[in-house]
This record gives sequence, structure tokens and C-alpha cells, in this order.
Amino acid sequence: MKKAPSARIFNDLNETDFDVVFLGVNLPGVLIAYQLASAGKKVALFIEGDFERQDDFRFTRMFPETMKELSGVGSRLDYAAQMQQSAPHLFLQQRMVWLRGNALSNQLITRSYNQLAVRNHSEKAGTLKLGDYPEFSFFRQSGYTHGILCREYRYNHSRLMLEWLKTASREGALVGNFIKATDRDGRVLQLEDLISKEKKKIKAERVIQLTADSRLFQFEVRLPDTEWKNPVRISGEFADYILSRGKESVRATAFAEDTVNDEKQIIDELKQLFSLSHEDILPVENRKQTSAIPVKPDLTIPDFLAEEMSEKLANLFPGITEWKIPDSWFSGEDDRHISQVFELAQRKFYEAKQTGIDEAWFMELFYRFGPAINDLTELAYDAMSETRDPLLLWEQAISRYEQANEWRIS
Repeated sequence: MKKAPSARIFNDLNETDFDVVFLGVNLPGVLIAYQLASAGKKVALFIEGDFERQDDFRFTRMFPETMKELSGVGSRLDYAAQMQQSAPHLFLQQRMVWLRGNALSNQLITRSYNQLAVRNHSEKAGTLKLGDYPEFSFFRQSGYTHGILCREYRYNHSRLMLEWLKTASREGALVGNFIKATDRDGRVLQLEDLISKEKKKIKAERVIQLTADSRLFQFEVRLPDTEWKNPVRISGEFADYILSRGKESVRATAFAEDTVNDEKQIIDELKQLFSLSHEDILPVENRKQTSAIPVKPDLTIPDFLAEEMSEKLANLFPGITEWKIPDSWFSGEDDRHISQVFELAQRKFYEAKQTGIDEAWFMELFYRFGPAINDLTELAYDAMSETRDPLLLWEQAISRYEQANEWRIS
């Protein structure tokens, strides 16, 4: 495995004249950086913080066929479908309970969900009457009498970005974290290393700002009953909410509609959905914030590419006519259907079984790390000379892998 890169990023900055510099990070931008680097462009990507996100619970929403023709909806679903085809192991399909207040709406969404499941060769949803499950008594009392138990179609956004950041890096792109762009004068871009406080000037023909989706909100929520185990999804008027149990509280992640920018709207709806008081909802301090753009870019790329973005990219880079998603799969593996990924995960689990890891946790790591699970398993076996505690083994393996391969500082 490669050594951890130097924290003094400017020591490795031999090239100072770039065709394009990306500031910030999001998935479309990373894919474009890969495409440009593989086409021979000199590419750099800098981010002020570390390469991690707070929105690993993002999911692809499911719409009736008629809604796919609406502006923005079809492109998002097509975009997700391309990623799913290219890297199915990165799509988390965790069992989740999706609740609704009446049987009819539950029946309609179940039918739509199962159409999607058949198309993706995955298991169908099972309907639930919450009265038959005492652990969901709190939700039933809150008015959610019906639901489905399904494998939610969603992907680990952080993992996708890290995998393809590394792919772009292998194609020659310079990737650096804790680097801030402080000023731009024509082609000259002023950078500051936020760790060493060093400053350096580089030249960039194009500067592209990558912006994250600002419509994600996270809270710690105090609920009177937390006996349920599976994550719970509930659709509100302004957002979809995923409730996940923690050790001492419940994490509520809200995925708001594009028109919602006010956190108060989300809090008020959360209070109304579950009859909570204001004191029961605590915003998470480290949740993603939208920061000001430090320099004026030539183009700003949002988290989801709009239809007109391809035209703007074509104007900036006329030599590239097709934007492709890189293939990020297990080398030597031919099984590429979602329904076959579980079988692959089982094989990988048996390879790691002697470390004592719990199967459920291994499956979570498999979907989270994808092809890197081979390296993690090797690191876990290496760590058995130091400890036989499975938790310590795998935590140590994850830490070592991230430090060596994902630009982690600590």
C-alpha cells in the first residue's frame, strides 16, 4: 500500500500551471475532473476541509412515471442510474421502514417501489401494519399506521467521491485538502495551506467552483420510544426524513425540497410530525454549511448537473464531446447486477470471517468501502498480531487505510 501523503502539500506541487482548477468538492465535479485528467488536461482540485461529507443517507427519490418528465427529475434519475450501473457496490441497500398514514397511499408507493425493484433485480417490499409491531408504537400513535419494509435505493455519497477522487488522481490530477483559494487575478490563483500556513501562487486557465447541496439538515432528536431497529423514513410536505438510532439519541436527517432554505421550516415540520417540543430537537453542530465563494470562478457546478450544464462544459472544453462516468468496480469480477452484489459480499465476508467480525457490520463496510474491502481485510488480519478484539481490529484497519489512501491527516 502507498505511503500517506505529506501534510505539506506544496512540497509536492511541482506543477504550477494548470488547465483547470476545481475549488470545493461534489460528485459531478469529481467526475468531470477525472474526465479532463484522462483527456490529458492538467487538473488540480483543492478543498478547504477534509474529503468527507455529512450526507451519507442521501437517497434517490422514487417518482411515478409521469413525474420523470418534469424538469430536473429525469436528469437526476438518469444520473443516479449511470452511477448505479458503473459502481453497484457503492449503492447502499439497507433495510428501512418507510411509513405512511393511510393504507391507500401505502399501497400506491409499494406498487411504485416494486416496479423499481423488479427493474433493478432486487427484492420487493413487504407491507407492514404497525399495530402488529409493538416496537413501532410511537409512530403508530403519531398517525403512521402503515408502512413497507424495503431496501432503500440510496448511495454512499462520501464513498463515491473518494473512490473517484482517487481515480482522478491516478489519471494525473493533483488533489489536495485543507487548501484555500484566497484571491484570483486573471490566471493567477493565490492558495494557502491551512495546516502549514504556507502560501503559493499558481496559474489556472479555468477555475471551477464545486458547490454542495445546501438543502440537507441534520438534528439530534429526543423521542420517547426508541425500541425500533431499522432506520425509519417518513415523507413530509417540505422534506423526507430519515431517523436512525444512535447510542443515546436519534439522528434525524432531512432531505428538503429545492425551494427550502430555511431551517425553521424543517424544525416546525419535524415538531408537527411527531408532536415534539422545540427542546426535543437539537441541530447538529458539524452539519454541512454553505460557505461563501472565495474567488470568482469561470463556472459553478452544483451537486446535481442541470440539463444546461453540458452545454456550458462544452463551451469551456470544446475538445471533449462526451462526459463519462469512470468504472470503479472490483477488478476481475464480472457480476455487475445489483442482485448479484449480495453474493459477492457473502464471498468477501467468508474471506474475513476469521477476524471475528460480525456479518452485519461487515456488510455495512462492504457497501461503504466497495473494492477497498480487500485492503481492509488484509489490514485486519495484519492487526491480529496486536489484538484479537474484532472491534479494535477493524477500527484500526479502517484508520490505517484512510490515512494511507484518502488524504487523511490523523
